[in-house]
Amino acid sequence: MTYRGSMPSGRGSGFDGQQQSYSHPHSHPNLQSQAVHNGYDQYGNPQYRQYQNAMFMSTAFPLPPLPPPPPQQQQQQRQQLPPPHTPHHQPMQTPQGLSYHQAMPQTHTQAHGHATQFQTYEPSFDQRPFQPVPPPNNTSGRMISQPQQFMRQPMQQQQHQQQQHQQHQHQQHQHQQQLQQHQQQLQQQQQQQHQQNHHQQHQYAQQVGWHQMLPPMSAPASTSSYQQPPSLPSPSPQAQFVHQQYQQPSQRTNSPITSHSPQAPSQHTPSTNTNNSMIVSASANGRIQKARRVSASPQLTSQGIARSSSVSSTRSSAPTPGLVPHHKDTNALLICVAEELLAKARDDASTVASSGDVKQLQEYQKMVATGLGCLEVVLSSNKLPPRLEARLQLRYANVLSEETTNVMEAETTLTKGITLCERNRFADLKYMMQFLQVKMLSQRRGKAAMIAVDGRIKDAEVLKHAHWVYAFRFLKASLYLESPNPSEAPALENLKAIANLAGQRGDHAIFVVASLLEGLSLLKTMKDDTVVRIQNCIAQASKYQLEDSVHILQLDILALMLDLACSLYQKSPQVVTQKVRVLQSRLDTCLSSEEWGFTSTELFLPIHRQSSNHKVISGDTASILRPGQEHEPCDYLVMSFWSKLEAFTVTYTYSGLGLLYQQPRNDKRMFELWGEALSQLKKNADRIRGLPTSLQDAMKCASWRREVKCYLEILRGLHFATSNQWAEVKKCVEQLEMVVKPSLKGILGVYSLYLSGVYHQGTQDFDTAEEIYSHPSLSLEAYDAGQGSRKQAELEVSLLAAFNRIWIMQHPAHQNNKVTLDLLDQLRLLCPDHPNREIRTIYHLVLAAAKTVPPVPMTTVKTHISTALNSAKALGDIQTSSIALSLMRAKLFQNIVGEQALQCARAASQQARRSGNLIWMSVADNMLAQSLDVQGHTAEAQNVAQAAVNHAVLASRNGDYAR
Repeated sequence: MTYRGSMPSGRGSGFDGQQQSYSHPHSHPNLQSQAVHNGYDQYGNPQYRQYQNAMFMSTAFPLPPLPPPPPQQQQQQRQQLPPPHTPHHQPMQTPQGLSYHQAMPQTHTQAHGHATQFQTYEPSFDQRPFQPVPPPNNTSGRMISQPQQFMRQPMQQQQHQQQQHQQHQHQQHQHQQQLQQHQQQLQQQQQQQHQQNHHQQHQYAQQVGWHQMLPPMSAPASTSSYQQPPSLPSPSPQAQFVHQQYQQPSQRTNSPITSHSPQAPSQHTPSTNTNNSMIVSASANGRIQKARRVSASPQLTSQGIARSSSVSSTRSSAPTPGLVPHHKDTNALLICVAEELLAKARDDASTVASSGDVKQLQEYQKMVATGLGCLEVVLSSNKLPPRLEARLQLRYANVLSEETTNVMEAETTLTKGITLCERNRFADLKYMMQFLQVKMLSQRRGKAAMIAVDGRIKDAEVLKHAHWVYAFRFLKASLYLESPNPSEAPALENLKAIANLAGQRGDHAIFVVASLLEGLSLLKTMKDDTVVRIQNCIAQASKYQLEDSVHILQLDILALMLDLACSLYQKSPQVVTQKVRVLQSRLDTCLSSEEWGFTSTELFLPIHRQSSNHKVISGDTASILRPGQEHEPCDYLVMSFWSKLEAFTVTYTYSGLGLLYQQPRNDKRMFELWGEALSQLKKNADRIRGLPTSLQDAMKCASWRREVKCYLEILRGLHFATSNQWAEVKKCVEQLEMVVKPSLKGILGVYSLYLSGVYHQGTQDFDTAEEIYSHPSLSLEAYDAGQGSRKQAELEVSLLAAFNRIWIMQHPAHQNNKVTLDLLDQLRLLCPDHPNREIRTIYHLVLAAAKTVPPVPMTTVKTHISTALNSAKALGDIQTSSIALSLMRAKLFQNIVGEQALQCARAASQQARRSGNLIWMSVADNMLAQSLDVQGHTAEAQNVAQAAVNHAVLASRNGDYAR
């Protein structure tokens, strides 16, 4: 049980879920109310694209009626009228969203009307300030300088204007029909767009002005001047739809990170072919809909305006402010994209870890790299609020430490974040970063991590932040539990310090957890007095069982499981059976409880509040220290614990072990329990240990499932071997070979190797069995040299392999006196004081049965047999008792006439029948037949001998004895 291996997004990772809203800047009033004449606005800017912008305004934000221009504007507009001798005129385009009477009619020249007609567009006009500018190219001056021409032809001008008016009304009627058709098409497109969008849309009113105009379309260069106003091109329906598609960005409501600033209004970019562009599109529910090649450091591309090559200007070529999104909007957008990518990768972590597919792994790494790139861009903006920057640094470092091997970058980020927190007095985030820093350090240098965590504990104790003292001390305890020797003195002292502090403050739940963890540490390294010390820890934890604060289901199950493990170690059959029933009954009551979810891996321990807690505990620390509700008198320490499914799986395994000591033994029920455990591993593979927070966490969960499956197969195989069901043993060995790699080290590799040797020994393939038992993984030479560093369980398996080698060498065809003596010398150093009583019992049997040169004295043989027989009776091990009695009959009463010899043979036969082992039943009956024949009971001897043959034949059917 350790602290949470990761700090997931959302609460507890630097983001408390508090939304902040920012008012979107409004459009300039003068720009919204300006009238357009002859292709120029009141500032002299060409407006041949203005109607397209106006037409793309959303219907959700109707524009107010345009007020009449001031007298000065009217005067300028009258001055901007074209000369009366303009040959041709075109009707103006009425923008969508504006009524026709709000748009002023304009006259336009045809594109081919004059040699100096406008053909290109100068983008520098878009960068002019909000102040009146004289009309371009002195158009008004030219019009004023010709008053006499207007006086010479008044009648012609009037007639020409009437013709223009009639032609204009006709074209206006046609244009209104076209607009109605366009509006119907746009309404259909908008309905389709709204049906596809299932989330709330935030619409922004765009400014109708020069800084929101679309980029101009390139036109062929010509020798043009600005003597004539430009013609207004009519907007295409396709361009209108593209602009409306990008006009209303939707809020991603399911993003793990809530935007702390409004999202940037989408900039209009012309639609291009995306076949060659590699992008990642994230859906509103946090899942990637289309994954393509992405960059690890994405940047926002701004729409720039290309300067015309035919016109030179001294103005800056920087893009206009309206085309570049605000930095706050950009940062919020990048944070949301990063969190959605990381959430998508987190959802796929279990699949990638289980399948091991290279393509899926590459896609996973692409999403993580892109998410990290987005966070990196936000952190490099240097325009973040201090607290948001600190939270992002914590999130960025956490993802780096979990998903990459770039430890130096993560440590550098944490160092910067700690400095930022100290400068701004963010004590809560500082503690979070220090916590993550110690975890990262423990992955590379364990001793340095211990020194660092001791320093953090002292700092928290000086500042009297008891909550963080608990957190860092439990972190230290988890580091010790993962070490090879978890029960060393510093580890136990750390747990006792937690218990003492909890006792002083009255945090009884913390006291119970510290006591149970101490017992768990002792259980991992069993010694002579270990069981007594574990029982003492359980008694300390039960001291507060009447208080409601310690009635936590996870803790109750852990205490019962620890108590059952002690009883299994003591080999007390009656006690084991009783404790198995209590554990199963308690789990049945937890089955319908909602306090403990089937996949929930979080354990909340209540802690009394302090007056200064508001500075060191917040929503950003929720993955370690979670603040309680206002009406609650306590906060909570969050620990990573086992889920309900995991607890049920372990209970099924332990219950099957407990049935081994029942008399008579119920093998059917035992295999049902182990089969149910295997079924749970298969059905709930992705959620038995909770939802993973990273690929590393998912790989640990997959490794745990694989280890439990191997352990169950080993148990089944060994139990099948005790009843001579070698065909079933072979199936278990094949399953292990599929799951466990040959090069796998540790307890699982040793157990699987040992089971394979047992199978070959049981099927009389002694050469292969001898070779397997001689494997370096099962060797005792390292322990003999005083360099033993393996776990206690690995040592026990190596001892069993040595016992079996000695048994094999008792066969006349496989005798090796030198190897036998060497093995016995190694066993004498390890077995007499071994804490496992079963190991000591088998050791005495081996010493009594071994044939050596010189032979073992008979008195020594009697001592070993007597000791083994008494230990077997105390343990209630029937099969070991039958072996001891058979060995006594063979060593002490061979060809001996007497009642004692006959009683010994009959007792061995009875115990063998109770054990159910066909081979030992055949051996015991054969010796009983010999004793009966010596005593003169010939008829009975023949019957018993025939039974021995039948047992041997039946045993041969279960195994392969053709060799």
